Amino acid sequence: MPESWTTFVSLHSPKLLAFLCGCVIWFGVVSRDEARTDVELPLRLLNLQDNMALVYPLPSQVSVQLEGRAIDLMHLKASNTTRLELDLKDMPLGFSRIDGNQLNFVAPAFPGVKLLRLRQIAPINMELDAKISQKVAVFSNVNLSAAPGFTFLGASSVSPDSVFISGARNVVANVKSIQTKNENFTDLKWNNAISVPLDLSSLPSIVDVSDSSVFVKFQVEPLDHKIFSNVPIRLIGSFDREIYSLSPSGADVEVSGGKDFLSKLSESDINLYIEFSRFSIEDSDELEPTVRIHGAVASWQILPNKFRLQAKYRETAD
Repeated sequence: MPESWTTFVSLHSPKLLAFLCGCVIWFGVVSRDEARTDVELPLRLLNLQDNMALVYPLPSQVSVQLEGRAIDLMHLKASNTTRLELDLKDMPLGFSRIDGNQLNFVAPAFPGVKLLRLRQIAPINMELDAKISQKVAVFSNVNLSAAPGFTFLGASSVSPDSVFISGARNVVANVKSIQTKNENFTDLKWNNAISVPLDLSSLPSIVDVSDSSVFVKFQVEPLDHKIFSNVPIRLIGSFDREIYSLSPSGADVEVSGGKDFLSKLSESDINLYIEFSRFSIEDSDELEPTVRIHGAVASWQILPNKFRLQAKYRETAD
């Protein structure tokens, strides 16, 4: 029969205790030995002058080799207070190579640990340029669609329509505009201003932007229709007005748009015309007119859609 757990412990507890004590003593001795280890430490920049900027970002983490007591190195890896600092106070404009001697190792909780060297093979490259600020236009990349039975009054707008960006001169000078992120908004029924984030993916992370989002504004109204009968059509340009005219002289125009907008729309807001020279340029006796309607309309139709050029002297000659 195997021994019970109680019997096993009572028989072997002196040996177990001696083993554990040995482990503790061994760990205490070993943890005080000098050791080396590789770690990734965050890099913090200090004293960057207000009139200077980085051309490209530096690495956020740098691989280094440290030396110190083994127990300190173990605790250091679990700490978030250790870092590397790079003082840019006297750094000149242009390209520079950063080595381990220019980095300040900060480990206030581990005074016995020291930095031996950078682990990465290539040096840290850095470039500084003059800092500038400029205004760039913002364009909407938002897709809007009105709900069935509704329509937009005019085009949407962006507010503000521009933002300020600042950073290294040779980076900022190449930025001409910024777009909003591509987002879709459907079934819109009311006038609104929707906040949309800017798409900053094309900008380096070191470029500062005055706003991270803008408002896309739009107006929506219930869709309605209105018919204007016998709206005059004009023949314009250089020609003998005693001879030439259009037939017919007017058209019916059906306009679709916002209900409130159409209630204020009058015949005088509709302009139909054909340029006289088009008949010879397009070599045709019938042409579609140019239609200009004052205000934001959804669509329009005219009947008839083509008009004939008439010459009185031809009728007289017959």
